[in-house]
Amino acid sequence: MARICPLVGRVCAGLTGMNRILMKKLHVASVAFLLGLFLSGSASAEAEKRPKIEKASAVNLAEQASERRDKEIEIRVQNDGERILVYATFVVPVGPQQAWAVLTDFDNIPNFISGVQSSKVTSGTGNNLRVSQRGVTQFGFFTFSFDSVREVNLSPFNKIQERMISGNMRKMEETTILLPEGNQTRIAYQADIVPGLWILRFAGRFFIENEAREQFQQIKNEMIRRGKILASPR
Repeated sequence: MARICPLVGRVCAGLTGMNRILMKKLHVASVAFLLGLFLSGSASAEAEKRPKIEKASAVNLAEQASERRDKEIEIRVQNDGERILVYATFVVPVGPQQAWAVLTDFDNIPNFISGVQSSKVTSGTGNNLRVSQRGVTQFGFFTFSFDSVREVNLSPFNKIQERMISGNMRKMEETTILLPEGNQTRIAYQADIVPGLWILRFAGRFFIENEAREQFQQIKNEMIRRGKILASPR
């Protein structure tokens, strides 16, 4: 989907110019930085008496929060160095029409997905559109830009199919399906990507999963936000 493309496409496009050694260094630096933030703070006398207990408790809380998020948005990534396949599914507490309104709000994507600087329907009518997007992504301390133009085919309230016709990938095709589940909607997404650069074989599964999950969470949050507005008394 056009608004989903950044969460995979921008990761793939954004790693242009990175090399394997640099990625390893950034990974180590990022881990060290996060651990530093996590463990820093004034060392009180009480903290010095129970450093291991407090550290273990904090780690457990972080793990529990991560597990809850992982269960809410399921992500699977396959990357054999030539082709990247991404599968995602999650449930939102809104009806298919409300979820659809967010997924197809191409012109307003920058308002609720971080990293997308511009998004616009450039041509097309009815259920066949052409969407152009520009944005940035960060990897460690580095920032990269991405551009894409996609053909979008809409089957209202049920399916969104997209195909990149120009951009940073050799191939990128995406399908999003909306499945009603009572008063909720399940979103099922898959992407088939053939990167244009060999460097992408080093994009780790964990990194891609986290980037994808973060942006799916932003989309889910927007669906919930709009759902609350519609449900509130006027």
